[in-house]
Amino acid sequence: MTVRISAAVPVPDQQAQYWILSGDQYVRIHIADGEPHQDTVVSGPGSIAKDWPSLAGIDHVDAVVPVPDQPSQYWILSGDQYVRIHIADGEPHQDTVVSGPGSIAKDWPSLSGLR
Repeated sequence: MTVRISAAVPVPDQQAQYWILSGDQYVRIHIADGEPHQDTVVSGPGSIAKDWPSLAGIDHVDAVVPVPDQPSQYWILSGDQYVRIHIADGEPHQDTVVSGPGSIAKDWPSLSGLR
């Protein structure tokens, strides 16, 4: 079995917890301190389309880029589109759209040289 990871997103108020995104699915894990760093499932696997309402219309995630000066905000990249989301502290971690969806080619001119 091959596992392909698209991105990892830190859970805002949970140290050492991450959402690991793979295509159209995710799992939330905890990574323990110490060697070896054992990982355990907190929840999932689950459906991004079902459980992440801010990503409605996105069928997969290619990459996640943290917004440098905005804690708990991320640009989610999918194909030639992106959406900027905020993930709130507390359980459940509600996600909301900050901006987008938008075109990477139009809105990210620094990436125009990439194919």
